[in-house]
Amino acid sequence: MARRGLTLADVRDRLASRGHPVSLTALSYWRTGQRTPERQSSLEALPELEAILDLRSGTLSRLVPGRLSRRAGHPAPFDELLGDPAVEAVVGEEEVCRVMSHLVVDVGAHGEIVRARVRQLLVADRDGVDGVTLFVGPDSGTSENHTVLRAVAGCTIGEVRALESNIRGTRLLFERPLAMGESAITEIEAVQPEGHPDLDTDYALAAEQRLEEALVWVRFHPDRRPRRCWVFFSEAGLRHEWPVDLGGASSVHYRQTDFGPGALGARWEW
Repeated sequence: MARRGLTLADVRDRLASRGHPVSLTALSYWRTGQRTPERQSSLEALPELEAILDLRSGTLSRLVPGRLSRRAGHPAPFDELLGDPAVEAVVGEEEVCRVMSHLVVDVGAHGEIVRARVRQLLVADRDGVDGVTLFVGPDSGTSENHTVLRAVAGCTIGEVRALESNIRGTRLLFERPLAMGESAITEIEAVQPEGHPDLDTDYALAAEQRLEEALVWVRFHPDRRPRRCWVFFSEAGLRHEWPVDLGGASSVHYRQTDFGPGALGARWEW
């Protein structure tokens, strides 16, 4: 505003002349950062405001959290969700809102984790979002993390980084950049390389933000059903676990709606 030599009243008048009436009070709140535009009419005024202030398109719009982001909240540190805080918190991007996450785990005839598939529904909170980072932690009781992620659908595998506590962050690249409010579905598969079987007896899904739905489904080989099984969740400092009677079935699942940040999963004994 100073560079353009404009007052708040000037900005209000120019917006109104372009068909976007915004009160002086609202503009004052926006300028001081006490509030951000939320109503649809206010969001529609942002491109005109950028033009009036001679700003590049998206300069202001990308600073405004979308409705979904306000509901989902800021991403929580991945390592803390799993109860093993790292030296430095590992946090996912705030430009993507996580809406739904499904984890399907297949256990083989020798008790090994054959594969784990994660399907996510994500919504862009700004224009031009091209991907999201998926974090994978090491097995419980070990610092080793040999997990390899493969793209199944809706994405390709980008950069893989080793982070604190041997957590790996893998960049999932969407098929194309998303516009603000546009959604994408990604599906990936986590496997162990030959010679490094995963014999862990629990698996958890970490919800970095509040999800509309979180689901964990563990499928056992019909010749290798567990003797005992539990499901559990941790959220907002509360952890609860309870036994599940498979009743002759070869799988267990646990579903939560409006869940997170937190973690939910299943564990078993042979």
